[in-house]
Amino acid sequence: SAAPGNLASLNKQKYSALSHPKPVGLSVRKNGKKDTIIMTTKSTKDASTISGKNFFAETGVAKGGKEVKCLGRVALLRPDLAEEVAAKYAKIKQSFRKNRNVAKSRRAAN
Repeated sequence: SAAPGNLASLNKQKYSALSHPKPVGLSVRKNGKKDTIIMTTKSTKDASTISGKNFFAETGVAKGGKEVKCLGRVALLRPDLAEEVAAKYAKIKQSFRKNRNVAKSRRAAN
């Protein structure tokens, strides 16, 4: 269940990257200071999947905007997981936000 294409990290056929013919997964990769959202799917090239080297194809996902191209692609690829991918994308995007320190007044509250 910790496979790269496993969306929910659950041991179910629906989410499994190894047993389902069309796996979809979202994860985060750190590149220096920046974080990147990575969408993992099964490679479409037969030679890659047979050899096992490049079994999964990884694609970077844009972090900006309300509509994201990858979510439309997932809706075509796996319509049963479209809502769950959108929810996980929103959670990952939310995790990138930094906590802003609220400046407290130095005056004593009287």
